Amino acid sequence: MKTINWKIEGMQCGACARTIEARLVREPGVMQVEVAYPAGTARIFVDAQVADLNQVVALLEQAGYRIETQQSC
Repeated sequence: MKTINWKIEGMQCGACARTIEARLVREPGVMQVEVAYPAGTARIFVDAQVADLNQVVALLEQAGYRIETQQSC
């Protein structure tokens, strides 16, 4: 499993964070998502051999969010 940490710009409230979490966990290879609205961050746990992170970023950007990858482990 791989952990991705993102900075997410454009969240307006806690409901945005819950929406992002719910949407991302439906993506193939995404195992768990933890979004922190106050910090504007997300931690995503993925199966790197299955998940298409470019697709995940594209989905969020189409929804109006700006994603900045901070680090991966």
